[in-house]
Formats: sequence, structure tokens, C-alpha cells
Amino acid sequence: MKKNLLACWALLSLMLCAQFAHAQITVSGIVTDSLNNAVPFANISILSGRAGSVSNEKGEFSFITNQYLPFQLQVSSIGYHTKSIRINTINEAQSIKLTLLLKQESLEEVNIEGERTEQSFTRLDPKLTHRLPDAGGGNIEGLVKSQMGVSSNNELSSQYRVRGGNYDENLVYVNDIEIYRPFLIRSGQQEGLSFVNPNLISSLKFSPGGFEAQYGDKMASVLDVRYKTPQQLAGSISASLLGASAHLEGCSKDKRFTAIAGVRYKTNQYLLGSLDVSGDYNPSFFDTQTFLTYQLSDKWQLEALGYYSENNYRFQPVDRETSFGTINEAKKLKVYFEGREKDVFQTGLGAVSLNFSPNSEHRYRLTAMGYRTYEEVTYDIMGQYWLQNIENLDGSTPNPQEDGIQNIGVGTNLEHARNDLLGSIQNLAIKGQHTAGNHLITWQLKYQHEYFKDYINEWEMRDSADYSLPYSDKEVRLMYSYNSENTTRSNRITSYVQDEFKLQTQNGYILVNAGVRTNYWDFNNEFLISPRINLLYYPNTAIKTRYRLAGGIYYQSPFYREIRRPDGSINDKIKAQKSIQLVGGFDHIFEAMEREFKFTAEGYYKHMTRLNPYQIDNVRIRYLGHNNAKGYAAGIDFKVHGEFVQGVESWANLSLMKTEEDLLDDFYLTTDEEGQPTIVYPGYIPRPSDQRVSFSLFFQDYLPSNPDFRVNLNLLFATDLPFGPPNSPRYQAVNRMPAYRRVDIGFSKDLTGWLNQKHSLVKNCWISLEVFNLFNISNTISYYWVNDIHNRQYAVPNYLTSRRLNLKLAASF
Repeated sequence: MKKNLLACWALLSLMLCAQFAHAQITVSGIVTDSLNNAVPFANISILSGRAGSVSNEKGEFSFITNQYLPFQLQVSSIGYHTKSIRINTINEAQSIKLTLLLKQESLEEVNIEGERTEQSFTRLDPKLTHRLPDAGGGNIEGLVKSQMGVSSNNELSSQYRVRGGNYDENLVYVNDIEIYRPFLIRSGQQEGLSFVNPNLISSLKFSPGGFEAQYGDKMASVLDVRYKTPQQLAGSISASLLGASAHLEGCSKDKRFTAIAGVRYKTNQYLLGSLDVSGDYNPSFFDTQTFLTYQLSDKWQLEALGYYSENNYRFQPVDRETSFGTINEAKKLKVYFEGREKDVFQTGLGAVSLNFSPNSEHRYRLTAMGYRTYEEVTYDIMGQYWLQNIENLDGSTPNPQEDGIQNIGVGTNLEHARNDLLGSIQNLAIKGQHTAGNHLITWQLKYQHEYFKDYINEWEMRDSADYSLPYSDKEVRLMYSYNSENTTRSNRITSYVQDEFKLQTQNGYILVNAGVRTNYWDFNNEFLISPRINLLYYPNTAIKTRYRLAGGIYYQSPFYREIRRPDGSINDKIKAQKSIQLVGGFDHIFEAMEREFKFTAEGYYKHMTRLNPYQIDNVRIRYLGHNNAKGYAAGIDFKVHGEFVQGVESWANLSLMKTEEDLLDDFYLTTDEEGQPTIVYPGYIPRPSDQRVSFSLFFQDYLPSNPDFRVNLNLLFATDLPFGPPNSPRYQAVNRMPAYRRVDIGFSKDLTGWLNQKHSLVKNCWISLEVFNLFNISNTISYYWVNDIHNRQYAVPNYLTSRRLNLKLAASF
């Protein structure tokens, strides 16, 4: 009996030892790239298991697992293709050599233009738009807003301000075609999709000022976009709570014909549900576009760009309740609405270009473009409001049963609009580029015809405590009224010529870009000459530092909205706004944390004359329609760019800026104690874009033990903007909105490796959870104006969106 027990015990011990030995498998090896260089910080894990490790600086790794053999071992690292291998024996587990291949991106288009260097531009990675947590739904402008010198205070809008300029002062080009935005949009929630489709981009450049003569007649910034010329079949698809998009690209077998097309759909109904005004929001935004190329011969190439968008905004408000004021004077506004709003924005663009390259030294391009927009804004909305005190004079909270509701203002607003605009633009341009030794000479001549037909019927009636404001005992007056019908036809002829060359000196070399731009507009018979120069200096003694200096005259030739006075009439004597600009700065590459970073600093000064003053409400700009002001903008920008976390790109920007203007013909009267009038000239006052300090941060991180899991942070801060009562003189716009503060964060997981286990065709696949407005800050975008029984006017803040979650899935193949 004892022998049997001993035999059983021995057998059981052997089984336990075997099991224990099996559970103690050591997995070790090394991770290298195709050149046999070590790959540090690679993530090694067992699929369907929890064990794993991270390679050290020599690419080596080792860990213990109790996983049963055989098992799948997966390795991944930033910038490399994920790889999986099968481990069958203990010997294989202890001598693993994993070789990772770098991720390769096919070059869609390569333009060699002498020794041309981007002097005033920063190159952006368009792929980061898919990483950036953006309430705008992935517009490329979300990436631009985080750049140096750029500020924004509206996450619902794709518009941005650059160094004291307004929305109309920014240029956007797609494949050398200037892009226009709708004219009648009043608020960010009406905008929908911007023109540029991130899925179609091959290169993206942005300049906050001091740009060359080849770029058009604006005073603030340039966004230069190039679409792809594909070399193989590929595509992408994405979907989220804010919309969906898809694109497809490919080429013929002989590579002579290429095509890329994209379609997007967006709805911000989910975001608008967090606004103070509750109601039935029904926005719907759709666009489709394509870019085609065909190589007719070795010297001739044909290109075509097509675009169509339709933005529909439907809104039926119900009510709103907003608390505002200070601790000592807290108030509440309640409004009940009747009526609805219906807006339509239809836009189409078509462009055809013929490229001719007789040899490597000469290139010519003939482009014809047509643009059409139809815009309709219709609303009849009545709001009945009650303005109440939240606290008594002693700071206590009123008791509605004992004290009653302390209504200090009761009134009705009735807003009406029937606005229609039809606009069309056609142009024909010929461009040439010539390489002559050390010189790259570029020139262009363009003719453009513009047609606008505009019908405006917009007014507001305000009834406060049974009195229509402004009060009159003889008639019923409106707060404001625009009523006009205009048709304009005009022609522009623009041209430029510029030369880029290199000057060698004993201490380094200088890249020079000098040119001149001309503009003639027959609407006001104005001829403009705009000389510009850019210098880029590379010293021999500091190879990691370069210096920039740019200057010139920048005109903003009026467009349709700028020639219209507040009463709706047209000023045919309007002139171009003028800005003399000087920009200087430097880039310096330095090392920190064993990695390279780039520090950039730029200072600028703009002396502006013949300004056309304006007032802004949300994103709608109302110009005074006269060149009756002068002004200036001065500031300095700082940027640090690099891998804050190894393997992923991040940056931070800080901007300090001040911009003011002086209306040359404004004044008001004051009287002293004896009743004697005195004329007061307000002098310089802040411009509507006077945002003194702005800070932005785009930060990426990942888990060291699992680099497929990433965190992306987007932080924006901008100080207060000036504002004033509606329809008031410009000098009264000296109040300040609260600062804009917003943090968006996204958590994403790379599913590519998991999908590729079955030899999937998917190149990249990500699932993301985004948190918009992480700290749930109530940012102010505009004001709703009401009056109390003493005819005192109150500015009730209109808040932007609150915290929201967004789930997004994106894949490319």
C-alpha cells in the first residue's frame, strides 16, 4: 500500500514539475531593422495572452510567460510595420530575432524647382488631421489653428485669425487655384465643411505672413495645398458621430492617367445639442471633389479639379435659459422662441490646367477656372424674454413664494431675413517657370471676371416693456434694417514676377526671393504695385541656425462684401487696404533628451493705412464700406517643435500681439457742468481681432508597453476679444469677452496588427474616443442684447459647445 502511495506521489510530483517547468518559459531575443540596426522601445507581446515586454536601447528583450506552446508573438514600433511570428518550441522562444520594416509612403508627386527653399512657409503633415481631436470634424483648419501666429475662439468654425487679421485676410490655394468661402454665413454652426479634403492632400504649407509675390492680394496668411497624383490603387474610409468620409485613388497601368476622388458628409447636430438655445437642429453638409491628371506626352500634361458642396442648415428654436453677471449682480435670462431658420449654401468649382515642359529649364501652365455660389438665408424668429435677478441686493437668493420673481425686464425680439446671393467668378491664367543658372524665375498673368447679384431684406424689431426700441411717439422704429438689391460686374487683371537665387558669402549663403505683384480692378479703376522680398541666411559658423527677413507692401483689394456699406448700398469709390510689413526671425535646432528639437521665433510689424473698419458678430463681418482708418499690428511668436515623446511629433506655440486702429472721421460730444459741448476724438482703439496673448499645444504620447495605444491632446488658449453694443459706433467696442480656453483629448488604438493577422489589405486602422472640451468650459462667442424696464442694456453671453464624446473609426487600404 505504501509503495502504491509513493508511486502515486512521485507521479504527481513529476506532473507538477512538468507543469511548473512549462509555466516558466523564457522568451528572449533582439529586434532590428532591415539594416541590422537595433530598434529600441519596440513593443513585444503574446497574442491572446497578457505577457510582454519592451526592447531596451540595444533592441534586446526578455520576459517569462506561462503561455502554452505554440503561441503567436507580435512586435510593433512607431514608424515600422507590425510583425507576428509563431513560436513552436522552447528553443525558438529563447533565440528570437525579429526584423521590422520601415513604413514606406509612396511619393505621389515630386517637383524639383532648382534650389527652391520654403522661406516663409511651414510644412504640415496632413495625416495629423486624423489624429487631432477636433470638434470641426477633421477639417484641415483644425491643424492650422494650432500653428504659430494663429488664433481662434470658435470650435464650430473653420475660420481663423492670423497676426491681427480677420477671416477675410487669409488666402487658400489648392493646386494653384484660389479658393473662396461663402459670403452670407453668420455663425460657425452654419459653415459645415471647408473646401480642403484632408484625404486628398499630398503636401500642405502655411505662412503666417511675409509671403512671396506669387501669392495673391491679402494681408494676413497663405495656406498652400497640393492634391495627390496617385501611383497605385488605395483608399480610405472613416466614420464618427460627426459624419463620415471616404476616398479612392488610383492610376492606369501605364501611369499616364491618375484619379483621386473623395466624398464627405458632416452633421454637427450632436454638438449643437449642448448649446444654451434648445430646439430642433437639423444641419446637413455634403461635398464631393476629384482631381484628375493625364499625361498626354512627355511634354504635355492635363489636370482637372472638380468640386461641389451643399450645406443645409435647419433650425427651429424652442427656448433658452442663461445665467450671467457677477457675484454681486447675478441675473438670469429666459427666452421662449417661435419660428424657424432655413439656410442653403451651394458651391461649385471647376478648373482645368494644361502643363507644358519643353525641357527641364522651362515650364508653362495654362489654367481656366469657374466658381459659382448660391446662398440663401431665411429666418423669422420671435423671442419673448424675461430678465430676472438671481440675488437680492444683500446677496441673498430671492424666494419666489415670498418675494416673487424679480423680473427686471420683459420684452420681445422679432428677427426677419430674406437674403439671397448669387456669385460667379471665372478666370484664365498663364504661368511660367524658368531656370537660368542660379536663378529660378516665376511669373504669371491672370484675368478674372466677377459677378454678384445680392438681395438683402433683413431687420430686427425689439419691444421692451411695451415700447418699441428705439422709442418714438410718432412711428414704430426698428433696431436695424438692411434692405437693398445690388448687381455688380467687374474685371481684374493681376500679374507677378519673382526671382529666387542664392548668394554665397564668406560667412555663409543667402537665399533671396524678390518679386513684384500688380493688380488692376476696373470697378474702382485702381492700379496696385506690391514689391516683396524674402531673405534666408545660413551662417557657416552655426549650421543648426538660420535667419529670416521679409518685407513688402501687401494690398487687400476689395471683394464683394467689403464694398457694401452697413445700409446695403455699394461704395464704388472703395480702395484697397494697404499694409507695409516687416517680418524677422530665426530657426534653431537644439538637442534635449537625446533628441533634436526646433525652436522658432518671429517678430513682425504691420503699418496699415486705408483700412476698411468692420464689426464682427460670431463669424459674420460687417464692413463700414469706407477707407477711413489707419492702424498697426505688432507682435512676436515662439514655437518649439519636436518629439516631446520619442517617435511622435508635438509642438507648442506662444504669441504676443497688439493691433489697434484710428478712425479718422469719428468723434462724439460731451458737455461740462455748464452745458458747454466739447468734441472728443477717440483716437486709437483695439481692432476686433486684438487678441493680446494666445497659446496652443498639440501633444502626442503612447504607452511604452503598448505603442499602438496613443493619446493626442489639443489645447487652445486666447485672451479676450473686444466687443461693443450692436449697431453702435466703432469707438464703443472697447468691452472685452472672456478668454477662450479649450482642451480636446483623444484616445486611439491601432487595430492594424490585429487585422493583418489574416493577411488583410488594410494599411492602417484606428479606433478613437475623443473628449471635446475636456474641462467643460463655457466659452463666449457673441452676445444676445436685452433691455430692462429702465432701458438699461445687458449683454447676455452666447456660449459655445460643452463637453461631448465622439467615437471615430478610420481605415486606409
